[in-house]
Amino acid sequence: MLTNQDYICSIRKCYLFDGIKDEQLADAIKLLNGRIKKVVKDDYIIQLGGTGQYAGLLLKGKIESSFQNENFDQITMLTFTNGYLFGESLVINRAKNSPVQVRAVEDCVVLFIDLEMIYAAADNTSIQIILARNLIKSLANKNLILNQKVRILSQKSLRDRIFIYLRTLPKDKDEYVKIPFTQTALAEYLGVNRSALSRELGRMQNEGLLVIDGKRIKIIDNLV
Repeated sequence: MLTNQDYICSIRKCYLFDGIKDEQLADAIKLLNGRIKKVVKDDYIIQLGGTGQYAGLLLKGKIESSFQNENFDQITMLTFTNGYLFGESLVINRAKNSPVQVRAVEDCVVLFIDLEMIYAAADNTSIQIILARNLIKSLANKNLILNQKVRILSQKSLRDRIFIYLRTLPKDKDEYVKIPFTQTALAEYLGVNRSALSRELGRMQNEGLLVIDGKRIKIIDNLV
């Protein structure tokens, strides 16, 4: 497994393995009972309402997390590529009813790991200390993302949701942000229908509040 350089690069992107030396990487994965599995496009890695026994580290491909609203409409939350660790909150909390589902957007390769092994071993090795610390950091980062999502959806006006969302994205040297979604997926993320989002973006551009160039958008701060 670790002879695949692409997989090593994906593992190195993950918070969980920060500070683990190259010569310790195989031992760390062995400690976690790591096993690689291929996941076919459109298969669900985590089912809505299911349980999570293992966390997954995406080595190759793309996945998306989503949930259903009260009308059973699917709401896409986020899309992730290689290096993303998922399912750890379910494992740590021993959740028996997952509020989200995780689907393979394309054919994927996933490293499944048993996080219980961080705490189960009799001796508390240096590798375990590093893994535990990094796991906490990963959870804190995801908590921030979820808080941002809650903040966006708590806004009553679509315009406010758009502004808050755009301000969570990094700017390039020209002060533009790049939308990582299609407009349909962005509408789902913001909790509105696509036509309403399209109309509001058009109004905001006409009013000089935004400059829109495809998926690149600039907020005109002095007019907001």
